[in-house]
Amino acid sequence: MEDRIESLLRILRDSRGPVKGEVLASALGVSRQSVVGYVSLLRERGFRVVSTRDGYLLEGDDGVIRRVVAFKHTREEIAEELLSLVRAGARVVDVMVEHPVYGELRGRIDVSSEEEVLKFLSLLVGSGAVPLLELSGGIHLHTIEARDEATMERALESVRKFLVLEEVRR
Repeated sequence: MEDRIESLLRILRDSRGPVKGEVLASALGVSRQSVVGYVSLLRERGFRVVSTRDGYLLEGDDGVIRRVVAFKHTREEIAEELLSLVRAGARVVDVMVEHPVYGELRGRIDVSSEEEVLKFLSLLVGSGAVPLLELSGGIHLHTIEARDEATMERALESVRKFLVLEEVRR
């Protein structure tokens, strides 16, 4: 089992993006349920393995600048917000809102290119799902990543009209 867990970790480290559970199961020669168990063990050992709509992703201390930023806008402005951020070189990791009953609700977005934003928007529209920002009067948080401070500042400047509050998280 240990060698499979190490193999899983190596696959996730070597990947440039999310890896589907079925792909991991096939590569390791195990069931999809075993992959879920191995991922849990990695998390217990302190690895930040996250589940996205596109598969598993290993997040780590990679020198990337991360900030949690509060925004306020309408559903119609989601595309402008996300496209502005990725065009400036940022990655939008997630969206969070504060719900009066459930507390913090968080959803993965994981977009860093125009193509990924358009895919995300298409999924949002096609599913008929309500964007999280509609649960909070348009106020929401995003975790944003950039390769350096200049890129982060450029990204934040591109969406300045939507900004409510910025909090640095390293």
